[in-house]
Amino acid sequence: MKKQILCLASLLSALLFLASCGTVAEIGPLAIDEEVDICETCTMMVQDNQFSTQIVPKSGEALKFDDIGCMAMYINDHQVNGQAYVRDFYTKEWVGIEDALFVSTEDVDTPMNHGFLSFANSQNLERYVSESNGKEVTWKNVLETITERSSNDENQSTDN
Repeated sequence: MKKQILCLASLLSALLFLASCGTVAEIGPLAIDEEVDICETCTMMVQDNQFSTQIVPKSGEALKFDDIGCMAMYINDHQVNGQAYVRDFYTKEWVGIEDALFVSTEDVDTPMNHGFLSFANSQNLERYVSESNGKEVTWKNVLETITERSSNDENQSTDN
């Protein structure tokens, strides 16, 4: 009887171990390959710099962007199911979108001239704002600004 209980306990332990192997762990940001990666929105090559962003769905196949504005445009236009990441302007450290801080600026030429920078912490954001004409904005502000700009572009092209 003890052998049967021991075998059953071992079998249950093995099944629990195998079941845990099949769970999807949180997938982090993927490396940028400048030779291959193309922006999902504008189709420009994505550089491994402080402007690159990405959305990583549970499948693990990242959607990469060359500019914060391009990712915002994609999010506005598509139902996105994944974790979005931006990079700290100074350190190039990947930051989850919910933890990032943003600045709107005309002082830096971003790849698609959307003019948004991201920061991993308030010290980096405050450093940038104190040295520039940048203004702190929220992620919601970024999304709204991109929507407004897209609407204005559409209206201007239909007015001709």
